[in-house]
Amino acid sequence: MLSDAATRSLAALGERLKRARLMRNWTQAEAAQKTGLSVSSVKKVEAGSAHITVAAYIALLDVFGLPTAIDALIAPGDDTIGEALANRGRRQRARAETSQEWDL
Repeated sequence: MLSDAATRSLAALGERLKRARLMRNWTQAEAAQKTGLSVSSVKKVEAGSAHITVAAYIALLDVFGLPTAIDALIAPGDDTIGEALANRGRRQRARAETSQEWDL
């Protein structure tokens, strides 16, 4: 189950995709035809549905000329919590003590 924040984010993404479609003066049927999605799928994306594949969202981004927009979802360095947790759990490699004496 999605958190309220995640649900709001999906709804906002759907609204932005709808706005992008409308700025191009496309109907939902035209967007569906250009993406290979069904009209129902386009409607679900625009409604911010969590019950549709991420590929449907990407297909719309692609036909809007924004195929790499999905890359900005988690940019390097954005997951500070994950990085902190990963760093906290890493073991430091212990170095073997070395002797300065050489046996020849």
